Amino acid sequence: MGMRLPWTWRLGPSNSSERGHVQEMLEQEEFPEDTLFCGDAGFIGYPLWSSILAAGGNFLVRVGGNVDLLSEYADIQKLGGGIVLCWPKGRMKSGDPPLRLRLVRVQVGKTMMWMLTSVLGERSLTLKQIVEYYKLRWLIEVEFRGLKQTIDKHKLRCRNNGRLLAELDWSLQGMAYAELLAMRAQIPKAEKANEKFSPRDRSLAETLRVLRRYMRNLDQSAKPDALLNDLCDAVVQRYNNRTDKRARYRPKNPDIKPLGDPTIRKLTPKEKKKLRSHELKNAA
Repeated sequence: MGMRLPWTWRLGPSNSSERGHVQEMLEQEEFPEDTLFCGDAGFIGYPLWSSILAAGGNFLVRVGGNVDLLSEYADIQKLGGGIVLCWPKGRMKSGDPPLRLRLVRVQVGKTMMWMLTSVLGERSLTLKQIVEYYKLRWLIEVEFRGLKQTIDKHKLRCRNNGRLLAELDWSLQGMAYAELLAMRAQIPKAEKANEKFSPRDRSLAETLRVLRRYMRNLDQSAKPDALLNDLCDAVVQRYNNRTDKRARYRPKNPDIKPLGDPTIRKLTPKEKKKLRSHELKNAA
């Protein structure tokens, strides 16, 4: 997310399960140690979260009324969050261990929302970092827009099913390689000016214009560093705009319901006893 570049991806029909794609990635691919998987409200559930933890990673997801959690305290929502358990009844009966997680309430923009993470330490993942990472997650939507509009892949050209997937796969790779070239040029420029590189500054449209211009003039002599120098300027335009973009495009959709608050239930004495037995097994 810090580079606004895809690490890996999966292709499938429009009714594919995004959670299923993530679990497939976890089973088939390798990720850096302590990878933090950041997702929106759709990436929930004991199977997905336990798979991420089993792969040696952590997660940070937005939650609401679509999740049921357990707590040893009754007023955890009034406190603005705390340590909770994800332990569905089916997993509890089968003897699977509970997932001990941290629930926090943060403000992202104008919206108050609940975030759930497997990083229990507040120093390891602060509230400020949670807000920053969740905002960076939105950049994946910017990449989708760039693929559909800037690269003009909202409609694929191939007519064969297999070739369609190959066309889409190569389009994603081409977009990633182009942005990687731009980033390679822009990071040293930011470091030289003692500035922090931001992936929001990179412009896919400007990057493609520079690459196409050089590809059309391959027969002309150019300095070795000319391409990288031009890619340094492939950034978004800065202008003051304080209007509400959402109001410019369309009114609020009345069918979109608020996500709400997660359902948190206090542990029963019987469930507390089971929890203690699991803790003793882990300690042993």
